[in-house]
Amino acid sequence: MNKHILKIASLLAILFVGLTLNACHDDDDADSGTPVITGVRVPDPAKADSLFTKSGPGQIIAIIGQNLGHALKVYINDQEVYFNPTMNTNHSLIVTVPTETDGFRLTAFDSTLKDEIRVETTHGTAVYSFKITAPGPAISRLQAIYPRLAGDSLYIHGLNLIDVEKIYFTDIEAAQLDTTVWQTVGGTHVDVDGFSTVTQDHHLNTRTNAYETTSVLGIKIPNLSFTKGALVVETAAGTSYIAFYKNPGQPVIHSISSEMPVYGETLVIRGQEFVQVESIKYGDVTLTPDQFVVAETEDQINIRFRREPSEGCKDLTVTTPGGSVSVPFYDYSCLLVDFDEIGTNMGWDPKAEITDECDDDTPPYTSSGCYASFNLGSVAQSWWGTMIYYIKNWGTQAASGHDLFDLPGYDVIPADASLNDVYLACEVFNHDSRWDLATDEDPKNAYIRYYMVLGNGTSYEYDNFSWKNYDIQAGQYNSPVLGSIDKEQPIDTWYRHCISFAELGMAGMTYADLKNNGLDEIRMQIINQSTKAMNIDFYIDNLRIYYNKPK
Repeated sequence: MNKHILKIASLLAILFVGLTLNACHDDDDADSGTPVITGVRVPDPAKADSLFTKSGPGQIIAIIGQNLGHALKVYINDQEVYFNPTMNTNHSLIVTVPTETDGFRLTAFDSTLKDEIRVETTHGTAVYSFKITAPGPAISRLQAIYPRLAGDSLYIHGLNLIDVEKIYFTDIEAAQLDTTVWQTVGGTHVDVDGFSTVTQDHHLNTRTNAYETTSVLGIKIPNLSFTKGALVVETAAGTSYIAFYKNPGQPVIHSISSEMPVYGETLVIRGQEFVQVESIKYGDVTLTPDQFVVAETEDQINIRFRREPSEGCKDLTVTTPGGSVSVPFYDYSCLLVDFDEIGTNMGWDPKAEITDECDDDTPPYTSSGCYASFNLGSVAQSWWGTMIYYIKNWGTQAASGHDLFDLPGYDVIPADASLNDVYLACEVFNHDSRWDLATDEDPKNAYIRYYMVLGNGTSYEYDNFSWKNYDIQAGQYNSPVLGSIDKEQPIDTWYRHCISFAELGMAGMTYADLKNNGLDEIRMQIINQSTKAMNIDFYIDNLRIYYNKPK
């Protein structure tokens, strides 16, 4: 059943129970008195007895009152909205609040409108104060110099910081608020005396097809008796908070663009509190501030990667006056093939070129040793294409006569980790293989075939491709070819390509299943069965296992 119909049915059930208890019969004459709105209800059985004074766009609401029969028009925010007259009784009527994508305007962005519901009937008009809120707020970061003292300017960046009702500081830390259940924020509160709106960019997010507001608010820091806690913004739509420190706080890393980048790659570290970064260290390499760039927003660090660490590296550490934070980085136990010393090339033709040609000024820039080059020009009707095909080395571990690849231990990847979160990864430089330009008219049918064999002899072959209509040479990709973990396809830059072992055919298995069986063979191969040629020019390096720990 349609969710919209379910909501209406739920609301009608709530109304039926509530109204039959409170009004066992309607007056036959709906014109008998002045219409009055006494409240608004929503289709939630748990809140059947609750009345509301605000709602978000898109919500179905029941307008409750007296003498509401024979309604002619309903207005919300001075804008007429549709209602079903067959659901109009003396005591209620049901409407759906329109969304901004329907053209509905919010009072937050149009001061000429009123926060009210107005019902016009044949025998009078009823008015009820009611707020239609913007989406809930989300603070992304604070911007202010350190130390943060009373009277200093502080800027709050985020989304939907509108219809602000209150801004204050509390001595309860954000980490505690994250891990406790609360109705209201506790602790010692210090209110902010006013704020200024620096930025309110209200726009349609084309990804979500919903409106949002990029916001920056300016405040003056009040006199605080505590040195750390949280800053809280309460709006009509909800509450958001973020950690606050008078002195530089502990840095936080949210993500790193690659845990095993190659020379020439731009490594991007995203997080918080990248304030006065003193050093970045990984293995035997220590970078000083002149070797990286911290964004003005203090939430991103860019590093032009120039040096790999020696073996034994396990993590990357960012150090600031507020402390240090580390993330896994260049763990060589995860490396399967580096096209130099690790991994044995089976040598099957047609094989990709293994080269160490490099230049700081031209693609692919790298001087991290050898890499595999798929510089093939135009390819068509390739049913058995250019490949890399590797084992660890010749030996006795598997029936095939090969030794099995060394896989990282359970201290790196938990035994019970789902293979949805364990990836075959490699660095890719996609120079001129424009899969990102594929259209129905120009489908670009070349794809990657992945082939893997476990130590028990079980093989897995995966084509990131299927035919929509072979007769007209129309194909489609299951996901972006050589896509990043975010399904992006960068051009002319090194980046991390990831494809999960679950996607490769091992769905439902755990990392222990993979490790216990062992990994024997890996092949990546260009296939283009189409008669339509496609240019292929990309390079790969550092083929490895990557664990994306669930948040």
